[in-house]
Amino acid sequence: VLEDESTRLSAIELKLFIVTGLKSLYGEVGAALTFDLLKYDEDTLTALLRVYSRGLVKLWSSLTLLGSYQNQACAFRVLQV
Repeated sequence: VLEDESTRLSAIELKLFIVTGLKSLYGEVGAALTFDLLKYDEDTLTALLRVYSRGLVKLWSSLTLLGSYQNQACAFRVLQV
């Protein structure tokens, strides 16, 4: 969810944003976490991510702490695990 709903992210921008969040929280080890962006809908900003169970807590915690994108408030909603 982005503060300005007219803002659009490409799949590449979303993945880079998530990797940046992992790196800021866990350093280079976090940035190296393997996850896949399987599906992404730019209109609804809905994505399907795949991650190994051992990386779930790191990915989820970094998504929780990402609070802004390009000076806009943002939040991730986890719909299913």
